[in-house]
Amino acid sequence: MARKLNWIILRLLEAALGAVFIYAGLQKHWHPEEFAEAVLAYRLLPSSLAGLAAAVLPWLELTPGALLVLGFKRRSCLLLLGLLAAAFLAVLLITMARGLQIDCGCGLFFQRQVGLAAALEDAFFLAWAAALYWWDWRQAPDQPLPAAA
Repeated sequence: MARKLNWIILRLLEAALGAVFIYAGLQKHWHPEEFAEAVLAYRLLPSSLAGLAAAVLPWLELTPGALLVLGFKRRSCLLLLGLLAAAFLAVLLITMARGLQIDCGCGLFFQRQVGLAAALEDAFFLAWAAALYWWDWRQAPDQPLPAAA
């Protein structure tokens, strides 16, 4: 019973994390001009690549987020979402160190400045993905997980 409850909690937390990334990816996909401007404002990519980054990044959030909600390739999705969160965190920290006062373009809350709140949010998502990956990884591989429902 406890193992089944652990599995249900794990799946709910995975689905919640996937939903956060789906929401963020959709916001970026639905507002491509705003997101492209945010990518340009970081001044980390040449302007010729900003459009490509703005077109690809939402799908890098949407796809693993949706697959995680559906329960497919869970560890792979958690790894990719964790790497995205780590990359976003690095970009935010670099931008903060450079002293740029720009919109983060995070997708969760537009018109939010790069700063400590955005960095802590990305650190939280990174820790969430890492904890879920670890929790899923430590499940005994020789014992099948209980069926949902």
